[in-house]
Amino acid sequence: MDVNGRGIPTHCRCGERVRLLTSRTVKNPGRLFHSCPYGDENSWFHLFKWADRSALEEIEDMKVKFGDLERASSNLEKNIESFNSELETLTIEKRTCEAVVYGLQKELQGFEKELQDWKMEVKGLKNMVVCAVVIFFFCKFVMQLSVGDGENMEVFLYC
Repeated sequence: MDVNGRGIPTHCRCGERVRLLTSRTVKNPGRLFHSCPYGDENSWFHLFKWADRSALEEIEDMKVKFGDLERASSNLEKNIESFNSELETLTIEKRTCEAVVYGLQKELQGFEKELQDWKMEVKGLKNMVVCAVVIFFFCKFVMQLSVGDGENMEVFLYC
């Protein structure tokens, strides 16, 4: 039973547990009712309620609750559909991003290979410059010797 007194009662206002009994009166023979052990049909303080009325109220309240549940369920289904659609979109975007990342990784590997090639080329150029500088200084040295002694230069060039 709810706070408004609707539905099947469990306790009386006095705190006692409600009993389900059968009427033995001429007016309502065999009719079920909920009652406080201290109450009767005419008592305003202690609980007395016909069971068929309680069951009808319970059914009416359940109809409202079922309607609320159906609306909530419908909303949840729409949300699930929306989430599934968004998940599909995100999955496609993820695949696209993965493809882009894969392409960028391949491009990076190409750049790394190209960088290694450039490093080797620079190393070769450096070696050539060093050789040229050594040859230059060697020639300069030889020329200085030849200025002092022309004869030695002829012998050197002859070898």
